[in-house]
Amino acid sequence: MCTRKIQSIKNEKKVLKLQSLGNYRGVNLYHPSTFDTLAMDPVLKKEIMDDLDRFVKRKDFYLKVGKPWKRGYLLYGPPGTGKSSLIAAMANYLKFDIYDLELASLHGNSDLRKLLTRTTNRSILVIEDIDCSIELQYDKMEGTTRVRARS
Repeated sequence: MCTRKIQSIKNEKKVLKLQSLGNYRGVNLYHPSTFDTLAMDPVLKKEIMDDLDRFVKRKDFYLKVGKPWKRGYLLYGPPGTGKSSLIAAMANYLKFDIYDLELASLHGNSDLRKLLTRTTNRSILVIEDIDCSIELQYDKMEGTTRVRARS
């Protein structure tokens, strides 16, 4: 059997995990959200799915050019607008585990580095409420506004 077929079968049977970084035990993720059940603009849904497909297919390209194989999305909106359901649909679609990271629990860059090394390949890292995790300090200097993040 070819390697791609074996990997495809493994992915079909994979039980997704939801893990909280900082907590060593994850839980099985049985979220019913899929792109078929997601209530969102069909054109936008297709664009996201196409982007995810293109990203997964280009893993070897990233390796060849020496770039990290990662993709980022910024989801924003009030509670209850489907951000978590979209993340679950993406995880179910890609068969990726989800890691939840709360920045407020970190004391510095070394803590972040340690936590990130515990994530597995083929995973989604969720940083919720990033705008509430840091205190922003504004300085006026020479007619320019600088933003300094303080944790």
